[in-house]
Amino acid sequence: MLTFAACGEKNGGKSSSESSAPVESSNAPSGEAGADENKYYGIGEAAEYEEYRITIDKVERVSDTSIFWNPKEGYSYIKVYVTVENIDTEAVSVDETPLCIVRDGDYNAELSDYSRNTDVINFLQDGIFEKAYLAPGTAESGWLTFQIKPDEKELTMKYDQLFDTVFFRFTVE
Repeated sequence: MLTFAACGEKNGGKSSSESSAPVESSNAPSGEAGADENKYYGIGEAAEYEEYRITIDKVERVSDTSIFWNPKEGYSYIKVYVTVENIDTEAVSVDETPLCIVRDGDYNAELSDYSRNTDVINFLQDGIFEKAYLAPGTAESGWLTFQIKPDEKELTMKYDQLFDTVFFRFTVE
């Protein structure tokens, strides 16, 4: 199982001039799971999984793809602002990519990288979510970037691409 790490304080959650207006959340009630039995959280809803509390704070479209080394032609990009908190009594680690996009019920790397953060130009990474270690009761915040299909509006994300853990669902405008 993957774990997540956070080192040091971040000034995460700051938006940069490359991003446009926030993306709207459908914020459907958490109990509305459709045909499957998963519980879905919306933007601003805290989800707990094992020793973590995870919240997608906001989502923005990236209007200026020049922040990337090699943006993929024909795709759009979003910044997902996330906070991961250690709710355990021992220190835990948080990976630099705690969320991934789920399509057709599963994570698929071919359709979209689980994160494009490695393609963000180094000097434009202010506020990016990075690998860290969290002491009990501490949190790490920052943004992650994801490529999405140009016509994609409804997104499902999950915490940890290997296992079905905590799911989020929201609308990208």
